[in-house]
Amino acid sequence: MALAAPITLAPSRVLRIHGMRRSGNHAVIDWIMRNGPGGGAGLFLNNCKPGRDPVRSARGRAVYAGGQETKLTGDAVAQAGKAPFTVVSYEDHALPKDRTPLTAAPETLVIIYRSFLNWSASLLRKIQGNPGYGPLDRARVMGNALPTYARMLDHVRRGDAEPLCYDDWMADEGYRAAALRRLGLPGTDLSRGAVQRYGGGSSFQGKAATPDALTTDQRAAQMAQDTEYQLLLWTAARDLDFMQTLAELFPADATRLSMMLDKARADITLPDAPA
Repeated sequence: MALAAPITLAPSRVLRIHGMRRSGNHAVIDWIMRNGPGGGAGLFLNNCKPGRDPVRSARGRAVYAGGQETKLTGDAVAQAGKAPFTVVSYEDHALPKDRTPLTAAPETLVIIYRSFLNWSASLLRKIQGNPGYGPLDRARVMGNALPTYARMLDHVRRGDAEPLCYDDWMADEGYRAAALRRLGLPGTDLSRGAVQRYGGGSSFQGKAATPDALTTDQRAAQMAQDTEYQLLLWTAARDLDFMQTLAELFPADATRLSMMLDKARADITLPDAPA
Protein backbone atom coordinates (compact mmCIF):
# COMPACT_ATOMS: atom_id res chain seq x y z
CA MET A 1 0.00 0.00 0.00
CA ALA A 2 1.27 3.49 -0.86
CA LEU A 3 2.82 5.71 1.76
CA ALA A 4 0.37 8.24 3.16
CA ALA A 5 1.17 11.67 1.73
CA PRO A 6 2.37 14.36 4.15
CA ILE A 7 -0.31 16.58 5.62
CA THR A 8 -0.47 20.23 4.55
CA LEU A 9 -0.53 21.74 8.03
CA ALA A 10 1.69 21.75 11.10
CA PRO A 11 -0.22 19.93 13.85
CA SER A 12 0.87 19.64 17.46
CA ARG A 13 0.14 15.91 17.43
CA VAL A 14 -1.41 13.39 15.04
CA LEU A 15 -3.47 10.27 15.66
CA ARG A 16 -3.68 8.24 12.45
CA ILE A 17 -6.64 5.91 12.88
CA HIS A 18 -7.58 2.87 10.79
CA GLY A 19 -10.87 1.02 11.15
CA MET A 20 -13.39 -0.98 9.19
CA ARG A 21 -16.81 0.48 8.55
CA ARG A 22 -19.37 -0.56 11.21
CA SER A 23 -16.65 -0.86 13.85
CA GLY A 24 -17.71 2.14 15.91
CA ASN A 25 -15.07 4.39 14.37
CA HIS A 26 -16.95 7.63 14.75
CA ALA A 27 -18.17 7.01 18.27
CA VAL A 28 -14.60 6.34 19.39
CA ILE A 29 -13.12 9.22 17.37
CA ASP A 30 -15.66 11.69 18.76
CA TRP A 31 -14.65 10.55 22.25
CA ILE A 32 -10.95 10.94 21.39
CA MET A 33 -11.55 14.47 20.11
CA ARG A 34 -13.49 15.40 23.25
CA ASN A 35 -10.53 14.25 25.34
CA GLY A 36 -7.81 15.83 23.23
CA PRO A 37 -5.39 18.56 24.24
CA GLY A 38 -6.59 22.12 24.60
CA GLY A 39 -9.81 21.20 26.36
CA GLY A 40 -11.17 19.10 23.53
CA ALA A 41 -10.00 21.23 20.61
CA GLY A 42 -8.64 19.93 17.33
CA LEU A 43 -9.11 19.00 13.70
CA PHE A 44 -10.77 15.80 12.46
CA LEU A 45 -10.13 14.64 8.89
CA ASN A 46 -12.61 11.87 8.09
CA ASN A 47 -12.28 8.93 5.70
CA CYS A 48 -9.09 10.04 3.96
CA LYS A 49 -7.57 8.34 0.95
CA PRO A 50 -4.28 6.47 1.52
CA GLY A 51 -1.35 7.95 -0.34
CA ARG A 52 -3.08 11.32 -0.71
CA ASP A 53 -2.83 14.53 1.31
CA PRO A 54 -5.35 13.94 4.13
CA VAL A 55 -6.49 17.57 4.18
CA ARG A 56 -7.39 17.50 0.50
CA SER A 57 -8.63 13.91 0.27
CA ALA A 58 -10.78 13.84 3.41
CA ARG A 59 -14.45 13.17 2.74
CA GLY A 60 -15.32 15.27 5.75
CA ARG A 61 -13.57 17.87 7.90
CA ALA A 62 -14.56 19.12 11.32
CA VAL A 63 -13.10 21.21 14.12
CA TYR A 64 -13.67 20.60 17.81
CA ALA A 65 -13.75 23.41 20.37
CA GLY A 66 -14.60 22.64 23.96
CA GLY A 67 -15.44 19.10 22.88
CA GLN A 68 -18.12 20.30 20.44
CA GLU A 69 -17.90 19.39 16.75
CA THR A 70 -18.44 21.84 13.90
CA LYS A 71 -18.28 20.50 10.35
CA LEU A 72 -16.23 22.59 7.92
CA THR A 73 -17.05 23.61 4.38
CA GLY A 74 -14.29 26.17 3.79
CA ASP A 75 -10.59 26.28 4.56
CA ALA A 76 -10.22 23.55 7.17
CA VAL A 77 -6.63 24.40 8.00
CA ALA A 78 -7.34 28.07 8.66
CA GLN A 79 -10.38 27.33 10.83
CA ALA A 80 -8.52 24.70 12.84
CA GLY A 81 -6.07 27.29 14.12
CA LYS A 82 -2.34 27.07 14.63
CA ALA A 83 -0.79 23.64 15.39
CA PRO A 84 -4.05 21.77 16.07
CA PHE A 85 -4.33 18.32 17.61
CA THR A 86 -5.28 16.32 14.50
CA VAL A 87 -7.04 13.00 13.96
CA VAL A 88 -6.76 11.46 10.48
CA SER A 89 -9.02 8.49 9.79
CA TYR A 90 -8.89 5.82 7.09
CA GLU A 91 -11.81 3.44 6.58
CA ASP A 92 -11.48 -0.09 5.20
CA HIS A 93 -7.71 0.20 4.70
CA ALA A 94 -5.16 -1.81 6.66
CA LEU A 95 -1.93 -0.19 7.79
CA PRO A 96 0.48 0.74 4.97
CA LYS A 97 3.78 -1.10 4.81
CA ASP A 98 5.68 2.18 5.10
CA ARG A 99 4.43 3.89 8.27
CA THR A 100 6.50 7.04 8.05
CA PRO A 101 4.76 9.75 10.12
CA LEU A 102 2.73 12.33 8.22
CA THR A 103 4.56 15.26 9.85
CA ALA A 104 7.39 15.99 12.25
CA ALA A 105 4.84 16.14 15.08
CA PRO A 106 4.41 13.18 17.46
CA GLU A 107 2.16 10.59 15.84
CA THR A 108 0.31 7.53 17.10
CA LEU A 109 -1.09 4.78 14.88
CA VAL A 110 -4.43 3.44 16.14
CA ILE A 111 -6.67 0.58 15.01
CA ILE A 112 -10.33 0.56 16.01
CA TYR A 113 -11.68 -2.96 15.70
CA ARG A 114 -14.79 -4.92 16.61
CA SER A 115 -15.63 -8.56 17.26
CA PHE A 116 -16.06 -10.48 14.03
CA LEU A 117 -19.58 -11.75 14.62
CA ASN A 118 -21.02 -8.34 15.49
CA TRP A 119 -19.01 -6.45 12.87
CA SER A 120 -19.97 -8.77 10.02
CA ALA A 121 -23.62 -8.78 11.11
CA SER A 122 -23.71 -4.98 11.22
CA LEU A 123 -22.05 -4.53 7.82
CA LEU A 124 -24.24 -7.13 6.12
CA ARG A 125 -27.42 -5.63 7.59
CA LYS A 126 -26.32 -2.19 6.45
CA ILE A 127 -25.82 -3.22 2.82
CA GLN A 128 -29.01 -5.30 2.86
CA GLY A 129 -30.78 -1.99 3.34
CA ASN A 130 -29.43 -0.73 0.00
CA PRO A 131 -32.16 -1.41 -2.60
CA GLY A 132 -29.59 -1.26 -5.40
CA TYR A 133 -27.71 -4.31 -4.07
CA GLY A 134 -28.81 -7.85 -4.84
CA PRO A 135 -27.42 -11.03 -3.24
CA LEU A 136 -24.40 -11.18 -5.57
CA ASP A 137 -23.55 -7.54 -4.88
CA ARG A 138 -23.72 -8.16 -1.15
CA ALA A 139 -21.57 -11.26 -1.44
CA ARG A 140 -18.98 -9.23 -3.39
CA VAL A 141 -18.91 -6.42 -0.80
CA MET A 142 -18.57 -8.81 2.11
CA GLY A 143 -15.98 -10.89 0.23
CA ASN A 144 -13.87 -7.77 -0.32
CA ALA A 145 -14.24 -6.58 3.26
CA LEU A 146 -13.33 -9.85 5.00
CA PRO A 147 -9.65 -10.02 3.93
CA THR A 148 -9.10 -6.41 5.05
CA TYR A 149 -10.79 -7.12 8.38
CA ALA A 150 -8.50 -10.14 8.78
CA ARG A 151 -5.41 -8.02 8.07
CA MET A 152 -6.56 -5.48 10.65
CA LEU A 153 -6.87 -8.22 13.28
CA ASP A 154 -3.42 -9.45 12.35
CA HIS A 155 -2.02 -5.95 12.89
CA VAL A 156 -3.68 -5.91 16.32
CA ARG A 157 -2.30 -9.34 17.18
CA ARG A 158 1.23 -8.29 16.21
CA GLY A 159 1.05 -4.99 18.10
CA ASP A 160 1.57 -2.85 14.99
CA ALA A 161 -0.67 -0.05 16.33
CA GLU A 162 -2.45 1.04 19.47
CA PRO A 163 -5.60 -1.14 19.62
CA LEU A 164 -9.04 0.14 20.61
CA CYS A 165 -11.70 -2.57 20.76
CA TYR A 166 -15.15 -1.09 20.18
CA ASP A 167 -16.91 -3.88 22.07
CA ASP A 168 -14.86 -3.21 25.21
CA TRP A 169 -15.05 0.55 24.75
CA MET A 170 -18.86 0.41 24.67
CA ALA A 171 -19.17 -1.90 27.64
CA ASP A 172 -16.56 -0.76 30.14
CA GLU A 173 -15.83 2.69 31.56
CA GLY A 174 -12.60 1.31 33.02
CA TYR A 175 -11.48 0.31 29.52
CA ARG A 176 -12.14 3.87 28.32
CA ALA A 177 -10.10 5.30 31.19
CA ALA A 178 -7.18 2.97 30.48
CA ALA A 179 -7.33 3.82 26.78
CA LEU A 180 -7.00 7.52 27.52
CA ARG A 181 -3.87 6.81 29.51
CA ARG A 182 -2.40 4.63 26.75
CA LEU A 183 -3.06 7.30 24.15
CA GLY A 184 -1.66 10.03 26.38
CA LEU A 185 -4.81 12.14 26.13
CA PRO A 186 -5.40 14.66 28.92
CA GLY A 187 -9.21 14.63 29.01
CA THR A 188 -11.33 12.92 31.67
CA ASP A 189 -14.62 12.44 29.77
CA LEU A 190 -15.45 8.75 30.11
CA SER A 191 -18.93 9.03 28.61
CA ARG A 192 -19.77 7.49 25.24
CA GLY A 193 -21.19 10.76 23.97
CA ALA A 194 -24.05 11.18 21.53
CA VAL A 195 -24.83 8.62 18.82
CA GLN A 196 -22.88 9.67 15.74
CA ARG A 197 -24.67 10.27 12.43
CA TYR A 198 -21.72 9.40 10.20
CA GLY A 199 -22.55 6.42 8.01
CA GLY A 200 -26.25 6.68 8.77
CA GLY A 201 -26.13 5.59 12.41
CA SER A 202 -26.85 2.07 13.55
CA SER A 203 -27.51 -0.60 10.92
CA PHE A 204 -30.25 -2.03 13.16
CA GLN A 205 -31.70 0.86 15.15
CA GLY A 206 -31.30 3.84 12.88
CA LYS A 207 -30.91 7.07 14.80
CA ALA A 208 -31.15 5.69 18.32
CA ALA A 209 -31.32 8.55 20.80
CA THR A 210 -28.57 7.53 23.21
CA PRO A 211 -25.70 5.02 23.37
CA ASP A 212 -27.58 3.24 26.16
CA ALA A 213 -30.29 2.38 23.62
CA LEU A 214 -27.81 0.71 21.28
CA THR A 215 -27.63 -3.06 21.62
CA THR A 216 -24.33 -3.27 19.75
CA ASP A 217 -23.37 -6.55 21.44
CA GLN A 218 -26.48 -8.29 20.08
CA ARG A 219 -25.95 -7.89 16.33
CA ALA A 220 -24.85 -11.48 15.74
CA ALA A 221 -27.89 -12.80 17.60
CA GLN A 222 -30.17 -10.51 15.61
CA MET A 223 -28.79 -11.91 12.34
CA ALA A 224 -28.45 -15.53 13.44
CA GLN A 225 -31.26 -16.83 11.23
CA ASP A 226 -30.27 -14.83 8.15
CA THR A 227 -29.14 -17.22 5.40
CA GLU A 228 -26.63 -14.79 3.88
CA TYR A 229 -25.09 -14.27 7.30
CA GLN A 230 -24.86 -18.01 7.93
CA LEU A 231 -23.10 -18.54 4.58
CA LEU A 232 -20.66 -15.74 5.40
CA LEU A 233 -19.78 -17.28 8.75
CA TRP A 234 -19.41 -20.74 7.25
CA THR A 235 -16.99 -19.37 4.65
CA ALA A 236 -14.93 -17.53 7.28
CA ALA A 237 -14.80 -20.65 9.45
CA ARG A 238 -12.99 -22.56 6.70
CA ASP A 239 -10.09 -20.07 6.57
CA LEU A 240 -7.58 -21.63 8.95
CA ASP A 241 -5.26 -18.61 9.18
CA PHE A 242 -8.15 -16.30 9.96
CA MET A 243 -9.52 -18.70 12.56
CA GLN A 244 -6.16 -18.84 14.32
CA THR A 245 -5.99 -15.05 14.58
CA LEU A 246 -9.64 -14.85 15.62
CA ALA A 247 -9.09 -17.42 18.36
CA GLU A 248 -6.39 -15.21 19.89
CA LEU A 249 -8.45 -12.01 19.94
CA PHE A 250 -12.08 -13.19 20.06
CA PRO A 251 -12.06 -16.80 21.27
CA ALA A 252 -15.84 -16.92 21.75
CA ASP A 253 -16.35 -15.94 18.10
CA ALA A 254 -13.87 -18.59 16.95
CA THR A 255 -15.61 -21.24 19.06
CA ARG A 256 -18.98 -20.40 17.56
CA LEU A 257 -17.61 -20.60 14.02
CA SER A 258 -15.94 -23.93 14.76
CA MET A 259 -19.18 -25.34 16.16
CA MET A 260 -21.08 -24.12 13.09
CA LEU A 261 -18.59 -25.81 10.78
CA ASP A 262 -18.67 -29.06 12.79
CA LYS A 263 -22.46 -29.11 12.57
CA ALA A 264 -22.39 -28.52 8.83
CA ARG A 265 -19.91 -31.36 8.38
CA ALA A 266 -22.15 -33.65 10.40
CA ASP A 267 -25.21 -32.76 8.32
CA ILE A 268 -23.61 -33.00 4.87
CA THR A 269 -20.31 -34.11 3.38
CA LEU A 270 -18.08 -31.05 3.04
CA PRO A 271 -14.62 -30.95 1.48
CA ASP A 272 -11.72 -30.09 3.73
CA ALA A 273 -10.37 -26.56 3.47
CA PRO A 274 -7.41 -26.32 1.09
CA ALA A 275 -4.03 -26.35 2.82
